[in-house]
Amino acid sequence: MSGCFAYAKWNDSYSFVFSVCSGVRQAAVLSPQLFAVYIDDIGKFCDPRNGCFVILYVDDIILITTSVTPLQNLLIACEKELTYLDMLINSKKSCCLHIDPRYDKYCVNIATCDGRSLAWVKEIRYHSVAR
Repeated sequence: MSGCFAYAKWNDSYSFVFSVCSGVRQAAVLSPQLFAVYIDDIGKFCDPRNGCFVILYVDDIILITTSVTPLQNLLIACEKELTYLDMLINSKKSCCLHIDPRYDKYCVNIATCDGRSLAWVKEIRYHSVAR
């Protein structure tokens, strides 16, 4: 049997060794660089002249726009590209943040292509993992 071998670790417990025939091991040295190449086309949706920005960092995508309608359009464009790559947006881990003097006012829901709404939040905690 060819390929790489791996195991899962949780606390002090280890799984049986299994073969990995495709992909890149999580936390491998090349994982962030290869992932960046894989999703690089999402950056083409960045259009500073129209107030649309896309920030890609490791496995996170941050979409920044000047209003709600462009945000909805940018989300749909990114989602279509990710679908092409056989990837999905996790709507349970994704959210919207309104940064404006009127941040506490109601905003229309932002939704994925299949109708899942993204929650509006008042603050975001971003975790960076040091290796």
